[in-house]
Amino acid sequence: MVSALLAGALPRHARAQPDRPLRLVVGFPPGGTLDVLARLVGDGLRRAGTPSVVVENRPGAGSLIAAESVARAAPDGTTLLAAPLVVTSFFPSTHAKLSFDPLRDLVPVAMLGTFRFALAVADSHPARDLAGFVAHVRRNPGRVSFGSVSAGTPSHFLGVMLNRAAGLDMTHVPYKGGAPALTGLLGGEVDAIFDVVTNTVAQHRAGRLRILAVTGAQRSPLLPEVPVFRESGLGLREIDEATLWYGFFAPAGTPAATVERQNREIARVVSDAALRERLDALDIAPAAPEPAAFARFVREDSERWGTVIRATGFKVTD
Repeated sequence: MVSALLAGALPRHARAQPDRPLRLVVGFPPGGTLDVLARLVGDGLRRAGTPSVVVENRPGAGSLIAAESVARAAPDGTTLLAAPLVVTSFFPSTHAKLSFDPLRDLVPVAMLGTFRFALAVADSHPARDLAGFVAHVRRNPGRVSFGSVSAGTPSHFLGVMLNRAAGLDMTHVPYKGGAPALTGLLGGEVDAIFDVVTNTVAQHRAGRLRILAVTGAQRSPLLPEVPVFRESGLGLREIDEATLWYGFFAPAGTPAATVERQNREIARVVSDAALRERLDALDIAPAAPEPAAFARFVREDSERWGTVIRATGFKVTD
């Protein structure tokens, strides 16, 4: 129904020309969460009347290669970057030198949705909840470690946030991916890990690990029994407020009218009930603020994460 209404509401001249497909550029290989999301949105746009939508995978450097290509693309409304928050919230602080400015050369078009990270411990860990974990770390300064999926990622800096907010001294152990980090936790190499809910929920349900808390304003539909960090009442500030998200960006110089139209089209697509069911299964909470509101959020979010990142002195090295 939503798709039908959208098709009728959008005049054909307002869409990309039939001989110029709309490219959705994704900085990861096919099959990953962001690739799946881009394809779901692309399918919805096609059903709603966009003549041609192509998902183009340009993996490498955590979306840096894809972001650079979109920043240099023609601002004619035919190219969008499907990006995680790291492009605008992390790259300006984690990279000493960039060939483009993510905040200047990419225009926020639409937030696709938010997702959650989980703090998980092995089932044998003495902590039964977040307060117990914080107390355990305080009793063992310098002797508790947390694993991340890689240095410079949200899972790394969420651990830094928890250290800062709770006055802890956990040691960071970077892995090369979520699977090795999970193996490290279950094998006793680290005391805890931060990873996305979808990568940890199966082991939580199987009783092999325990998820103590998740990020975000609301509990995950996949883990309704697990509280968000804010519910702990510990006043963890930065991590209480931490938001993880995916969004669409256009090259700088794209006309405002085009950005607003694309925002409306994407918002209508993600409001479709069938698509929302798919998003729930991926632990994605749809969010579609207007372009101006999304742009303000992007800049504020870059400063929030940038404060944490800069405090560590971390820089990506080639």
